[in-house]
Amino acid sequence: MSRKMKLALFFMVMLLPASLHATFEVESVLKTDMDAAILDVTTNPAEELVFVLTSGEVLIYSSSDQVVLDRIPVEKQFDRIAYQDPDRLVLTAAEPSRINIIRFSRIYDIDLSGRAVKGLRDAKVTLVVFDDYQ
Repeated sequence: MSRKMKLALFFMVMLLPASLHATFEVESVLKTDMDAAILDVTTNPAEELVFVLTSGEVLIYSSSDQVVLDRIPVEKQFDRIAYQDPDRLVLTAAEPSRINIIRFSRIYDIDLSGRAVKGLRDAKVTLVVFDDYQ
């Protein structure tokens, strides 16, 4: 780069107006005390989920409700976690060198009291149909 070009670039940077400085709003989305040491964290922003890897388990937090939704038991040697696709977590370990990709599914409890039911009310599997007859 020529000396004139360097000098012009230097003056452009030095003479930029002060109005280009930005400010940021900060909001705490999830703040909680943990019972175990946190090894790694990953998120699913679309569903407002935070996956916290601790020794031997993954805690699934709801950032909107500020509660633990579930716990996934994992082997204790895993020390890193990453979110992949809408239903997979990638766990890795340095010693021994290991990877584990786990698939998870959300299961919703639906209150059927007062609703029309065909079959046993306490069946292991329930199919729910949402229809709008307008």
